[in-house]
Amino acid sequence: MSGPGLVGVPVEQGTSHKELFARDGFVGPVKLLTKQQAVFLGRHLLSARTPGPVWEKSVAAVDPRAYATAVNPLLLRLLRDFIGDDIILWGASVVVRRPGEMHPWHCDIESCAPDGGFVSVWIGLLNTQKGSSLQLISGSHTYGVSLQEAAARQGVLRKDRTDGVVSRIAESQRPGAEVVQAQTGDGEAILFDGRLWHGSNNVAAGGPRVALLLQYARADIPVKVPDFRNLEWPFQFKEERPPAIAVSGQGDQSRNHLVHPPAMLQPNAIPSTAHPIDPSSRCEEGRSFTPVHCFLGRTDNVDYLECHYSILMPGFSPHPPHAHLDEEILVVMSGAAELVVADSVHDSNPKILAAPAGTAIYYPPYQHHTIRNVSVEPVRYAMLRWRSPAISANKHLPSRFVPATWREADIFRGPVSMRMLSEGPSAFLGKLHAHVTRILPGGGYKAHRDAHDVSIFLIEGEIAVLGKSIAAPAVVFLPAGHLHDMRALGTEPAKYVVWEFHRAEPEHVPGEIRISAQAPVDLDTR
Repeated sequence: MSGPGLVGVPVEQGTSHKELFARDGFVGPVKLLTKQQAVFLGRHLLSARTPGPVWEKSVAAVDPRAYATAVNPLLLRLLRDFIGDDIILWGASVVVRRPGEMHPWHCDIESCAPDGGFVSVWIGLLNTQKGSSLQLISGSHTYGVSLQEAAARQGVLRKDRTDGVVSRIAESQRPGAEVVQAQTGDGEAILFDGRLWHGSNNVAAGGPRVALLLQYARADIPVKVPDFRNLEWPFQFKEERPPAIAVSGQGDQSRNHLVHPPAMLQPNAIPSTAHPIDPSSRCEEGRSFTPVHCFLGRTDNVDYLECHYSILMPGFSPHPPHAHLDEEILVVMSGAAELVVADSVHDSNPKILAAPAGTAIYYPPYQHHTIRNVSVEPVRYAMLRWRSPAISANKHLPSRFVPATWREADIFRGPVSMRMLSEGPSAFLGKLHAHVTRILPGGGYKAHRDAHDVSIFLIEGEIAVLGKSIAAPAVVFLPAGHLHDMRALGTEPAKYVVWEFHRAEPEHVPGEIRISAQAPVDLDTR
């Protein structure tokens, strides 16, 4: 298949996407996400909690990342071609099929009325390949009857709808009916008419296949919630209407229960700020762990960013190995700790990393980790956590470990010396950059503004910044666009770790990861 058209959508020569959809009832595969974005979204949707009393197909009404996928510009352009300018999103659900698991042939009950006006979008996220993808009966949307009704007329129950049986039923509707096995991969989608006969049988080896099913309708069509206790013909419906979101043009509140899209938390903008850490601080009697808030908010580059430092007493850990959506940086500011990096909460052989002051580590989303104090003195460490709606890049930074050896290494030259550690796209950033800096007493740099956010973890010495004198250990944060300079005070060099946050654009796919000769250690345990 070849010809002009939207990127990722195969088109027969001289045939438009609209004509193909009208004839076959489906179009695809359409490349909507990079493989890395698809895997990230799949892991997120499997881990996310769905809040609120909503039905199982309302993931996009409560999850900003699912909603952002549903309003992909390429996707909306195709949908407008197929069902018009006024479109609602009424269904979004995560579909998991384990190896050997079959989803019987069917028509989606909500969308298979003969008049049409519905489009479903099936997006493979994890372990998607030909043997695990959708199966479709090409042209079955024109039969004027759902598969369930046609099967009922021939006395065939849901459990008995094998490929051969369904082919025979389809032949009774139209000779020459064709079973199509969609050849999709992770990040690729099939758009199909809501009346189309379809099913799946995961015969592929490997882990479970995870897909996101998005379901749209013309805005003037009322959508009802089926009574799923009855999956055979005739269908039964409940009185309630599912929450729907207008994603193109105008919705009609009199026809459907329209709701607002889910919103990311939008805290206040973070100002330039500095937070000294008392190197003699301890927890109160009877406490083993004390977090101290530094700042929380947003910047021009990161929609949610939180920083705190913690005091951890000898012999303790703040929590077992855990994982979360947020990306995270941890820097040991004083004392000596151990970092634990695990494959899962049940990992019996996690990586154990010695972490004296000056050690840093980056954790991507859902990397299991913790810290523990095996020394005889308190450990003080600072943490940054962030997230954004955009899922960036075709290749993300893995966990990165920065050993404290940079403090003593012969890598610095001149009054102000910087050595890059690494940079590359992360899940929520167009680029995450790390370097270490040494400034000799009296040295520094002039006032300037950066287009990126700068976080500084001061490990040694004393600096003048933001009109203040700051002694190590300390955390300094400089949002993009804020004027700042830097000068080393006292008689000893100032040494610090810098992490820069560069914004991710929704459709931006940055370049490859770059690592310097002073690179940290990759810890990609996933």
